[in-house]
Amino acid sequence: MKSTQRFPFLYIVSLAALLGVILLLSFRPAPDGEPHTRPLYSQIRDSGTIRAAYAVGAPLFTIDPNTQHKSGIFYDIVTTAAAKLGLKVNWNEQVGYGEMIQGLNAGRYDIVGSGVWINADRGKDADFTIPVYYDAVYPYARPTDTRFDKNISILNSPDHVISTMDGELGAAIAKADFPKARTLSLPQTSDFTQLILNVTTGKADVVFLAASAARAYQSVHPDQIKVVNAATPVRIFGDAIMLPQGQYTLREALNIALTEMLNDGEIDAILQKYETVPGSFLRVAPPYQIPNYGP
Repeated sequence: MKSTQRFPFLYIVSLAALLGVILLLSFRPAPDGEPHTRPLYSQIRDSGTIRAAYAVGAPLFTIDPNTQHKSGIFYDIVTTAAAKLGLKVNWNEQVGYGEMIQGLNAGRYDIVGSGVWINADRGKDADFTIPVYYDAVYPYARPTDTRFDKNISILNSPDHVISTMDGELGAAIAKADFPKARTLSLPQTSDFTQLILNVTTGKADVVFLAASAARAYQSVHPDQIKVVNAATPVRIFGDAIMLPQGQYTLREALNIALTEMLNDGEIDAILQKYETVPGSFLRVAPPYQIPNYGP
C-alpha cells in the first residue's frame, strides 16, 4: 500500500525536475555568451524603421553629390518593399563590400539594402532574400586589345593584370579562374568607375563587370571598353538584399513583399527606369504559365 502511494509522489518529483531542465535550456545564453534577444523583425516592427547599409555604385545605389538625393535600383526596391510592410528605411551607414557581413553580425544595421550578388562564400555568414533579377558578368578590355578575343584563358598569366576591388566578387573571379594573373586592387570604398579607368588607362588589361553596369558606362563613354566573348559570361549572379543569418521572419516578410512586386510588374518597371541599354538586366522568370483561352 505504501509503495503504491509513493509512485505518484515520485512521478510528480521527476516531472518537476524535467520541467526545470527544459526551462533552464530555454533560457540558456547564446553561444557567444550574450542573452537571447527578440527576433529582429519584431524589433523592426516596433520601431517602424528598418536600418539599411549601402554601397554606392550605379545603377544599384547612387547619391547626388550636390543634393545628397538617393536613387538607384535597390534604393527604389527596398523603399517600396518596406512601405508595403508599413516600414520606413533609415539608410544609416555606407559600407564596403568586404565589411558588409561584419556590420550585419555586429548589429550596426538590419540589412544591406543596396543589393549584392548571391554567392556561397557570402552565404557562409549571411542570408539573402529571393533574387529580384540576375546579372551576367563578362570580362571587359580596351577596344584595341585583341589578345583575349579567341581565348580568355590566356589571361591566366603573370604577364596580365586584372582590375579588382577588395571584397568585390570580381576579385573572387580573378582568384578562382585566373590565379596566375596579377591584380591591381582598389580599396573597398573606391569609386566603381575607377575599376574601369584602370583598364582604359592601361594600368590593367581586363576588368570583370556586370553587363548592366558596363553598358551604362559605354553609353556615356563610347569606345573605351569592349566585352570579351559576349556569347559566354564568366558568371551569372542573382541580385538580392542581404541580411543576418537566422532571421527567418524578416527574410520571409521581405520575400513576400518582393514576390508581390515581381508579380505585379513593379520590379520590372524599376529595372526599365535604370536600364540604359534594353536587355541589360536578366529578369526573373515567372513560376507559372498563363493559359491560352483563345479568342
